[in-house]
Amino acid sequence: MARTMLDKELNELNAQIVRLGSTGCEALQKALEAFETGDLAKCGMVIEMDPLIDSMRTAVEEHAIRLLTLQQPLGGRDLRLLTCALSIAGDLERIGDNAAGIAQIMLRMTPLRGTAMPHVQIESMPRTEGRESIQITETAIVHSMLELGKEALRVFEATVKALTEYNANAARYICEEDDVVDVRYHLVRHDLMTMMSGARAIPALKNDSLILQRATYLLWIAHKLERVADHCTNICERIVFIVEGESMVRAGQEQSS
Repeated sequence: MARTMLDKELNELNAQIVRLGSTGCEALQKALEAFETGDLAKCGMVIEMDPLIDSMRTAVEEHAIRLLTLQQPLGGRDLRLLTCALSIAGDLERIGDNAAGIAQIMLRMTPLRGTAMPHVQIESMPRTEGRESIQITETAIVHSMLELGKEALRVFEATVKALTEYNANAARYICEEDDVVDVRYHLVRHDLMTMMSGARAIPALKNDSLILQRATYLLWIAHKLERVADHCTNICERIVFIVEGESMVRAGQEQSS
């Protein structure tokens, strides 16, 4: 395959990957909007996007494998891009799965929510060391989850931008941002587990017999949002490898030695 033809094919592969990422961003954004507003129609739209995202991943993989077979690059950035395209497409597709999973959970929660967001309050207590004692309510937890979702979406959008530009410096920064998402997730999880634990669950159940079921579903949604950032970290590590030919783990070990 002539070099000019290979360059054209690689550019098209890059465009396919970016389209896959952009579609995943759209799905996650719609899922978060549906979570905030309770729009079940939007949940359906997210679920319907999942097969499209799956097919886009397959197209990227087939294209990358075809180029590997025809060109058989022996090394360099071309080979790194073609091999990493397979794992990047997988991570992007998994983010789409998480968006669809959030939408599906919301549909399951619908019979449990009634006509309005419940305001269930349990005793005042410190959530973590260094944090003030506050009243933990289901409404407050949902608000924290929306902030978690916005942070996960921001990281995902930045990842797609870094992928579009193959910006290794931006990719490194995004990997560090995963810690921000993790902190928000652990706070949400702590509050949900507090709501569902021991004697504290009794007054909540007296007011609302379905609260533990909703709390379980909310915990699943929070976990899916946290996993979005984990997949973004995987993608960003591969961006650095494509551009610089060295894994971030190895580079970090050399700097600390």
